[in-house]
Amino acid sequence: MDYIAKLVSELNAKVYEKLYSMILPEALASKACLVVMGSEGRKEQLLKTDQDNALIIEDGMDVGVYEPYMKRLNATLIAFGYPPCEGNIMVSNPYWCKSKKAYLDEVERWFDTPSMDDAMHLAISFDATAVAGDGSLLLEVKKALFRHIEAQTTFMAHFAMPVLAFETPIGFFANLIAKENKIDVKKGGIFPIVHGIRSLALEQKMDVCDTVGRIKQLTHLGVLESDFSGALIEALDTFLNLRLKEQLQRGGILGNEVNLEALNELELELLKDSFKIVNKFKKFLTHHFKLSMVS
Repeated sequence: MDYIAKLVSELNAKVYEKLYSMILPEALASKACLVVMGSEGRKEQLLKTDQDNALIIEDGMDVGVYEPYMKRLNATLIAFGYPPCEGNIMVSNPYWCKSKKAYLDEVERWFDTPSMDDAMHLAISFDATAVAGDGSLLLEVKKALFRHIEAQTTFMAHFAMPVLAFETPIGFFANLIAKENKIDVKKGGIFPIVHGIRSLALEQKMDVCDTVGRIKQLTHLGVLESDFSGALIEALDTFLNLRLKEQLQRGGILGNEVNLEALNELELELLKDSFKIVNKFKKFLTHHFKLSMVS
């Protein structure tokens, strides 16, 4: 699944890069950086999900000049079948189309007085990958993120806390807990792994964006044990695999619920084992970030 997702992401990145070069004049294109965020930034997108993109513009350039081009870029992507972001995290939104200095000021505010939206913006920005233009602009924004992480123990605990937002759908006797025989594998499994690993990677100021790559580097750094990191990768692969299978059976309709009736015995056992790994990971994160002390 990891290799398929990376291939799909590379193809999507080529579409973004080509559109960017076709829509923007070279004088403007070279003075800005187009980035993708979320699952696209992590190279974990399998089917076309909501757009999550932004533009970082070199200081001194007129931001207003870029706005009509960015609206055209988003509109063209929508015409190509890339759905608009429900949260409006797109380059056509002025919040996600501004100068490097404006982004740096925003990063500082995210850490000083963070709201729930700010934490989400920080998370997706950390996952950002440059797909066109001057990639050094994104690197400077990420360097600012890392500078603010220094001695931010309390902040990191609050940042990691959402991993406990959803109950793992497995009972005390390892029975799957389903609603109408369906389980949301994103809430129960994918999100806790992705965000938990993201939190550890941010703490370590890692420049790797994909979850599997982050797990491997965290293992190399000694943050995770080798056997457990392998189990996490297998669990994530299981969740993504079963979700994709369900989506394809529905004709490519996006969704996160897996119908247990459609699973064979082996898949059910893999699902149970994967949720056990998620619970173990949650306990590790609770201890690591002292989440039990977060009010």
